[in-house]
Amino acid sequence: MPRQRKVYRACEAVVSAEQLGYPVVVKPLDCNHGQGVSIKLTTPEQVELAYKRARKYSHAVLVESYIPGSDYRMLVVKDQLAAVARRVPAHVVGDGLHTVEQLVEEANRDPRRGVGHENVLTRIELGDTAQSVLGAAGYDFETVPAPGESVYVCATANLSTGGTSIDVTDQVHPDNREMAVRAVKAIGLDVAGVDFITTDIASSYREVGGAMCEVNASPGLRMHLAPSEGPARDVAGAIVDMLYPSGTPKTIPIASITGTNGKTTTSRMLAQIMKLAGYTVGLGTTDGVYIDGRMTLAGDMTGVSSARMILADCAVDAAVLETARGGLLRRGLGYPECNVAACLNVSADHLGLRGIETVEQMAEVKRIIIEVAKDMAVL
Repeated sequence: MPRQRKVYRACEAVVSAEQLGYPVVVKPLDCNHGQGVSIKLTTPEQVELAYKRARKYSHAVLVESYIPGSDYRMLVVKDQLAAVARRVPAHVVGDGLHTVEQLVEEANRDPRRGVGHENVLTRIELGDTAQSVLGAAGYDFETVPAPGESVYVCATANLSTGGTSIDVTDQVHPDNREMAVRAVKAIGLDVAGVDFITTDIASSYREVGGAMCEVNASPGLRMHLAPSEGPARDVAGAIVDMLYPSGTPKTIPIASITGTNGKTTTSRMLAQIMKLAGYTVGLGTTDGVYIDGRMTLAGDMTGVSSARMILADCAVDAAVLETARGGLLRRGLGYPECNVAACLNVSADHLGLRGIETVEQMAEVKRIIIEVAKDMAVL
């Protein structure tokens, strides 16, 4: 990791930079998408300006040693390196005819570019950051770059600031692969993106050096699913396979109980039977939602919202859902099918809701869960 200091004032940032040794990087303590990051700073004046910029995004600022090299995102999924992309900062390539501003306009016509994360690439913006980066190179928006010359308009390589990506998964040295996996395991994450800076990803960090500058707990996938260059990597598939390993159940058994009277008692009895059979049961009744016998939410929980709440709970491996006519009439069932459905009875109680005035009409409502039972219906 780069050597770093956490600071809260501009003067502290300057002192830390001098202690670490120039050049340095200044960035917010807790931010993302490359916001507020300034790199390769070589003077106290630059550090002070960079501190003010970073302070807009965080209560504290990091000053760290600058590591030369390219920026690589290494995606680790369940102790395996799933993909690696070299991230290239937003830039344009000169043709000897057009200005930097005109070249950016042309680059933004690429149909792959959009606003924010709406597309596989993000539009390049010419703001204060671009002006600063160009100025450091002696350029401005009206500069006409030479043919084939790459002109960078952003210091960081994030896709969210207009950067591009090149897949290099097949080039990664085994030592670098092991390093990324070990870092993620040490933190205890199942999915993480390691930002690794090195001059050559194909060579061991033991030989050419390099440093991890960040580990992301919610890494973006665009650079791997649709890289600007190189083959696409099915990293989403790797994450789904981790969540749902081959051979494990993809659904949980659902029992739906309806009827005019006796629903709550029957639902509680069935939930207790299933609990004794070893299931962690999610139960929805007229008095609340219960997970493994403990109430998590009080109230009439016999409709769509409670069903979805129970079915979304990762601790639940069986669901018993009391299903009242009110929820069915207002919002429907909330799930496409159940394993077992029981209609206990249909009587003249509870009529008059939403045009249901007769026993026959009530029976039409109650039969909904019978029709979606895929294994068994009990009348």
